[in-house]
Amino acid sequence: MNDNGYTSLPGWRGGDANAAYIDKNLRHTPVETELDDSVGWRQLLQLFVYALLASFLAFLPLLFFGFILLVGGSGEGFAVMTALAYIASGVAFWVTLLGMRLVEPIAEWRVLLADRSGSLDSAYVAIAGTLAHRSIPVDRAERVIATGLGREQVRNRLVLSEGKCQVYVSVFAYGTSLYLGWQMWRSRRGYVLIGGFVSDLLASVMGRVSPERIMMRTEGVRAMREAVHAASREGLATAVDQLVVPVNYAFPQGLPPVRAEQARSAPAPGLDSTPAWGPPTAGPRAGGAPPGP
Repeated sequence: MNDNGYTSLPGWRGGDANAAYIDKNLRHTPVETELDDSVGWRQLLQLFVYALLASFLAFLPLLFFGFILLVGGSGEGFAVMTALAYIASGVAFWVTLLGMRLVEPIAEWRVLLADRSGSLDSAYVAIAGTLAHRSIPVDRAERVIATGLGREQVRNRLVLSEGKCQVYVSVFAYGTSLYLGWQMWRSRRGYVLIGGFVSDLLASVMGRVSPERIMMRTEGVRAMREAVHAASREGLATAVDQLVVPVNYAFPQGLPPVRAEQARSAPAPGLDSTPAWGPPTAGPRAGGAPPGP
């Protein structure tokens, strides 16, 4: 018990972003239903509506062409086109129903730091390096997208995937400010949704659906979200303290090449170089490794 009457926690570091985040999470909260991957009627209805629309759009052109043949006196041609219309309509319906991908938003976090655009690369490298050094078991892809305003005007992104969930981490200069944030989405095709619905329905009938089973299916996603958020806070601390993180901390071969496609962004004037790389004063360097001498 400290002088303020609060229990001291082992390894606690007060005064930094991670300590503040942990402090906010010491309270229990209601269960987050957004992470539940159970399939509901609304998703199946959405799939069915899209499939009907695709079927209708495939049917109409062929039927219209058949009517033209009928007006021209070709009853046989009309019959053939009508048959083709029904076939195309059925194919379009099932391809759309089973192959369409539905994307569901799960969570997001973002912050805009004033006068920190000069920390663009360092914040990005800190996030990517933290995820790599902590051996987060996710598939990772890096993208540097040009804004059309020069090599320094880019949008740095990380795409992280685990199963059906993806997280998009974005770091870019917005004027003289630095935007840092992430979005998490779940992406599933129609056949996966239908299979999941049928599986849960059968399990429910047999009495095998329980809160424990539902929770275990989402544990990996919850851990992934917290890992990405923790790494993003490392990038935030790097930008706030204006630290310079060496590129090889995350990219031994150098930063990813800039992609040709352009993403519009506000122009940002050049800033003075930031202080040398070093660990934040309140804790160890990104990735958890102790600072060197």
